Amino acid sequence: MKKILIISFLLFCGITACAQSLSLSDLTNMATFDMGRANVFLTQGKPFKQIYMEDKGKLTIHHYKGITPTSKCETVVIGDGFVTASGTLLHTVTYTSTQTKYILNLLGQAHAAGFNRNFLGADAYKKIYVYANGLYTMRIFINLDNSAGTVEVKQNDFVTY
Repeated sequence: MKKILIISFLLFCGITACAQSLSLSDLTNMATFDMGRANVFLTQGKPFKQIYMEDKGKLTIHHYKGITPTSKCETVVIGDGFVTASGTLLHTVTYTSTQTKYILNLLGQAHAAGFNRNFLGADAYKKIYVYANGLYTMRIFINLDNSAGTVEVKQNDFVTY
């Protein structure tokens, strides 16, 4: 009887367990991809589908949503960014999830990846974390009611001599 209860419990835990679709290294890598490569990465390598595109000046922003039961709570926006004075496009990748534990997992990955925390604070609605390293700046926002969170990864502009 105990074996049946233990097996039932483990099966229940396995069925209800959710897996996050993207890691911090996925997000930083996508910040360096061109749109074609990022689209293939998300739609063929990860469980996402493109839901729409929008034109924002000279940029085309692509919006993706998870398609599996565990990834339906996740969205990714790529194609945004800004052009530097030298004409280089610096990309931004935005990941949003209604599973706050996914955002906290990415926060933990930032520490392990060598990002330095530059800011920790809050406003009336969100907790705000800012991390950076030589290549990227990452801003993490978690709603105070823990209903959702966002991770925004931006390429840094740096000058080589």
